[in-house]
Amino acid sequence: MANDKDQAILGLLLSLLGAGRSTMISLDSKDVITGVLPSDRPFAGREPASLTGKPFASAMKADFVRVFDGRDGWDEFGYFADGSGERIPHLVRRFEGASQPFSGLFPPSARFILASPLAAYASLEDMHERAGAQHERELEEINRKLKRRSRKLKKAIGILETRNRQMIADLNLAVELQKSLLPKSYPDSDLISFTHRYIPMAMVGGDFFDIVKLSDHEIGVMISDVSGHGVAPAFITALIKSSFDYLVAKESGPAAVISRLNEEFSKIIETDHYVTACFAVFDFDAMLCRYCNAGHPPQLLAHADGSFTELPANNPIIGMLDDYEYEEAEVQFAGGDVICFYTDGIMEARDGDDALFGVEGVKASVAAALNESLDGMADRLITDLIQFMKDPYFEDDITMLFGQVIESL
Repeated sequence: MANDKDQAILGLLLSLLGAGRSTMISLDSKDVITGVLPSDRPFAGREPASLTGKPFASAMKADFVRVFDGRDGWDEFGYFADGSGERIPHLVRRFEGASQPFSGLFPPSARFILASPLAAYASLEDMHERAGAQHERELEEINRKLKRRSRKLKKAIGILETRNRQMIADLNLAVELQKSLLPKSYPDSDLISFTHRYIPMAMVGGDFFDIVKLSDHEIGVMISDVSGHGVAPAFITALIKSSFDYLVAKESGPAAVISRLNEEFSKIIETDHYVTACFAVFDFDAMLCRYCNAGHPPQLLAHADGSFTELPANNPIIGMLDDYEYEEAEVQFAGGDVICFYTDGIMEARDGDDALFGVEGVKASVAAALNESLDGMADRLITDLIQFMKDPYFEDDITMLFGQVIESL
């Protein structure tokens, strides 16, 4: 019989688990399940008692994915099948060792897994705030291991530390620069509402978007993608952002802005990098969208009836032709329509058969979530993307921007 201390711990643990609809799973040294709490609530479509004594891997049949959180390291997500076979995302925390305060509730126990269901992913805007510190800790740990292995490496490690400090300083600067490029808030407007998700493949990336209020009845939306990853694309993105801020107030129309961006980029950048971009101006008096798509994936307008209007690439990428005069096109939109802008990291994700998620994958995900909020729609697309991929590891930056035209329009 459990002692009074264990009973108190059990009561507190059940209270915490109940508040978050979470589940605690105890494993022995061979990863066999020794206990599940709460014991009276099904988990992964099965009663806890039926899981005890079974190997965790075969009993759960879960997929796990780790996403860099930009601060302390990696967040782990587990996809557990419920009774209907649907895979439900959970935030996963692992606890090693039998010295945990709740170890006495699960003898014998070697490690624990805490799984908390996720209704939707949280906004990922603050990922960069912790990136520099985590990278520095990782490098310092590598240096300590090298020192312990051999004194002969002391001189080489000293050189490495100097280079690391410089690299960390450069990366910190790049991270702060990247953070400053993304909008800290959306324009105050009763015409349209927005949400976005941004997941860089590395500490810094080449994706960029902006939303500008051009007049009382016009909103401009810009999205771009610099080829490559790391510091160089981040600084090129900063140049694009700076030029865009200047040109959007000076030029009249999307084509003129993109044409001048191409001129500036061609004069300054002498690397192999290139830029795709789409700049659209939404006129809420005329309910007309004028856009210029420079080699960017087809952006989408989702309509209430489930149909889509594409904004295809109607111009070459920025940096390909020095003096090209870009052209614009126009489409109508209506109240309730959803703007879906994104970069190619989404449509180029691949499954186990090497098939692309593609524009059709984006359309299917958005269409299935049209009755949800914008946040629900964005989170649905991320979840669908991860479940589609054989190896849920993003090979490119992931950026998506959703906007919904107010119905009363």
